[in-house]
Amino acid sequence: MAEKDVSGTKGVLALDLGTAVRKLTRAIGRTVGKWAGGKVVTLDIDSTSIRLLETKGGAVRRWADVSFEPGKAEGKEASDELALGRAVRQLMVSSGIKANKVIVSLSGLYSVSRILSESSLPLAPTTEEAVLELAKQIMPLPEDRRYLSWQTIKANEGERLFLTVGVAREVVDSEMRALRAVGITPQIVELKAMALTRTVNKEQALILNIEPSSFDVIMVVEGIPEIMRTIAWRQDDLTVEDAVEYLAGILEVTVDFYNSNHLETPLDQATPLFITGPMSLNLDLVEKLKARLVYPVEPLAPPLEYPAYLPISQYAVNIGLALRQTSLSSNNGDKRLLPLDINLLPDIYRPWRPQAKQVYSVVIILAGLALIFPLFEATGEAMAETSKLQVRSNVLNSQLELKKATIQNREPLLKAIGEFHTIVDRKGSFTDAVMVIMSEAEKLGVAVKTVEHEGISIKVSCKAEDYLAFREYLTALEESGRFATPIPPPEGYPYTTGGSIELEPESGE
Repeated sequence: MAEKDVSGTKGVLALDLGTAVRKLTRAIGRTVGKWAGGKVVTLDIDSTSIRLLETKGGAVRRWADVSFEPGKAEGKEASDELALGRAVRQLMVSSGIKANKVIVSLSGLYSVSRILSESSLPLAPTTEEAVLELAKQIMPLPEDRRYLSWQTIKANEGERLFLTVGVAREVVDSEMRALRAVGITPQIVELKAMALTRTVNKEQALILNIEPSSFDVIMVVEGIPEIMRTIAWRQDDLTVEDAVEYLAGILEVTVDFYNSNHLETPLDQATPLFITGPMSLNLDLVEKLKARLVYPVEPLAPPLEYPAYLPISQYAVNIGLALRQTSLSSNNGDKRLLPLDINLLPDIYRPWRPQAKQVYSVVIILAGLALIFPLFEATGEAMAETSKLQVRSNVLNSQLELKKATIQNREPLLKAIGEFHTIVDRKGSFTDAVMVIMSEAEKLGVAVKTVEHEGISIKVSCKAEDYLAFREYLTALEESGRFATPIPPPEGYPYTTGGSIELEPESGE
């Protein structure tokens, strides 16, 4: 279970070393990122389309989208995952947006979010343990089927608020497999609703993000996404009037639910409403929503530079993801409000980083070396004497090697027999290896030109129809268990279609 702490701001003395290092690293990274204005590529996927957006130096540089048949993004089968990954890679190639590391959105359809107050937490040694314990009790998703993340979102003097998010494992794992299969490494995964909250950049707001197969209803109160709901629907089965009535009804029910739990501070009817998502380009739908709802519909004005012809409502999720990385979002001047910073990427998909215990171990080792440094001089003399003994030992070893050579010269027959058995064994192993090489090549349509056996290694010259097939061929050889892994790829990999591969049989064959 990957349960992550994305804690809010605390006093330095109240932090353990690991948390302090993470916070310091994050702060430095944001400062450097803003100063350097590095490129950020964001990826938003829904059931019928993919949207890419590239920003640099706080400005939108490129964007692109592609549509496909419904269901391709769900990734329930391995073939769908591979098709999704290829669609993303092809969109990158056609648009010229090049990036192996991206920030990715995640639909809220299979997620649950809860805001917890400090007063409701159970007794526990640490705040982290208390938050996780309460989240486990209230999350409807079973622990073995979801990933759980949390962060401090508000730090009042007498009360802190914590946002917890649980997402279905199979949804996250499917999206990760699809992207990693084509060489794309997600750095950050975030709910669309949280990215949209950052894009709107308002203290009070309602957000209606409409997609062909689902829509999000987000209520932002005092800069915090108090309610994040994602509902599946089939808008193709509805007329525009029916769709407007359904969307408006869900929005009103959500507001009524909030007001019933906040009788003293109900949502003001002057709260602006923002309509985003692919369906926001349906002008008839948007106009009828404006007429149906009491809340004023406002256009988006995200805090970054972009061309006037960019359909920002369609790319609102991408913009919110980019604002996270470029640190252009604000918290409305309230220092008690902490920026949304939950990364839903499970630990198993993250690069290794030293843990607090490992840092402590290094510190202890360095301190120990400093204490024993005075003993080095006394050890020097012993090392010098050892060096003299080593020289004498080398002379004796040389004489021993000469005698061994003499003995070996007297036993040519035994040596010949041993070499014969070695050759026979290698031949059998070589034959089996060649069968695997040719079998996998035939399955994937790869043309094998030559197979050479040099010592314990095998060199194969081959060519595939495209780089994806060639990459699958390398993967199949690694997974066969016949060769030592990883197999060194040829020059130009992963986008080459062929080349020379050097294989080494697995030890023991």
